[in-house]
This record gives sequence, C-alpha cells and structure tokens, in this order.
Amino acid sequence: MSAILPTNRVPCNLCGRDDDESIATQRGLDIVRCRTCGLVYVNPRPATEKLAVLYADYHARDAGSEESWDRLMSRVFGEAADLLCTTRTMSDPARVLDVGCGFGGFVDLMRKRGWDAEGVDPSPAAVEAATRNGRRVGLGTLEGLAADRGPYDAVTMFYVLEHLPDPMGALRKAFDLLGPGGSLLMRVPHTTPIVRLLAPIGLGRELYDPPFHLYDFAPSVLQEMLRRTGFVDIRTFPGQATVPSRRGPRLAASFFGVVATWLHAVTRGAFLLPGVSKTTLARKPLP
Repeated sequence: MSAILPTNRVPCNLCGRDDDESIATQRGLDIVRCRTCGLVYVNPRPATEKLAVLYADYHARDAGSEESWDRLMSRVFGEAADLLCTTRTMSDPARVLDVGCGFGGFVDLMRKRGWDAEGVDPSPAAVEAATRNGRRVGLGTLEGLAADRGPYDAVTMFYVLEHLPDPMGALRKAFDLLGPGGSLLMRVPHTTPIVRLLAPIGLGRELYDPPFHLYDFAPSVLQEMLRRTGFVDIRTFPGQATVPSRRGPRLAASFFGVVATWLHAVTRGAFLLPGVSKTTLARKPLP
C-alpha cells in the first residue's frame, strides 16, 4: 500500500503535549513517542475522513471472510466471554456492546451465552455480512452512538483502540455508556518492543501498520489512560493468542502466547512479555 500523505499534526492524546520524538518511519509516516507520557502514535497523520475510507474494507484485508475472521479470533473471543460472564455484576439480561465488531462473531457468541448482545462497525461490507448471518450489528462508530443507548453491562473492543483518532475520547464514551459496575474489555497490540528488537537487522519495517494503526499501547500507558477516564480495578494480562490461517504465523502466535502466559503466571502478574498483544479489563465504579 502506498503511503497517504499526512495532513494533520496532532498533540499527544493522553497528556495534550506537543513534544514528541520520532522512533520509526514506516510507509512514509512518522511514528513518534511523547516525551512526557510515553504514548506512541503516528504524527502527522492522514485526515479523519481519509481514514474512514481506508477502514471500510479493513476486515476483508486481514481475514478475507466472516468464517476466517471468526476462526482468527476464536480463542480471544472465548476467553473474553468467560471473563465477562464471571465478572458480570448487574441483573439479567446483561447487555454487551462490541465496538468495531466486524462480522459480529463475538456478538453471536455472547447471544448464545444468554446476553443481550449487539455490535457496531464502520465497514458496510462487514455489517452487511453480519446482518445476513442474523447477527445484531449496526453500521456506525462508537463516537456516533447516542448517550441514551446505554447503560451496558460490558463494552468490548478487540483490536480497535489503535485505529481510532481519539482514544481518550473513545474511552470516555465507553465509560458513559456503561452502567455502574460495568466492564470494559479491550485487546490491543504492543508493537514498539518488536520493532526496536528487529531494527538492527533491517526487519520490522511494516509492523506498526500505519495509517491503519494510529497508536501503539504499552500496558502502563493504556492503564494511565483508563485511570484518567475514571476506570478502576484495571488489569492487563497476555490473554489467548489469535489463530492465523497460515501455519507459520499461527505457530508463532501460539508459541509467544504460551511464553507470555507462562512468564506472567510464574511472576504472579509482575511481568508482561513486551511485543505481544494484551487484554485489558477495567470496571466503572459503583456509586
């Protein structure tokens, strides 16, 4: 994919400072780190309207079809469903909103678990496919949802936050949509350590995946974003690995997933393997 010329320079989404340092250049776009809080992001970046066009076919780009996307995310979805069913604090029927739901696989799984589940996604093709399969999915974005759409018992975002122009705004919107005691569950990549490791040997040039990915989240930075939003009981852990269709990536994802989970367990949660995707669970406080 040829680079899209950046048109907007933006301040740090977490601390608001405009004081960053370049740490990589990929596809003609600079990836920078905020010198104040450590948030990693693309700066400058394409205008929001250009990004919306890019994301219209994003799910087809990565997985090709609803069946392959469901297979790719099957372990992640299953673990998330188990977690939410365990941490649920409100009365039946519990409500869950899956943001950036793609083909609606997690929505379908949660409805089978007895939840009142729905999803929203900006891709017309993904929403059409989900609707055709009887999955309760609507076209749109988190930012565009009306405030009275809630309250939800849970809001989920699987590999979504890194795509959004305003992650802090998205977290505040999720907080507002949740009822007291409700859970926010997210899965995000953590690419920077891998890029740093591979750079001396000339690899890792495409791993940040700009302009599709606008942000990269270290666990400590994401947890600070959640604290500033008002969330409590925040915990981050390796979680289940994805299941890519190709054998090589599938074996790599499984291997590093096992290693990350083992290291997290033997250190009693003190060590999170850099460079692997992680799941973060947080809760909106009770009154």
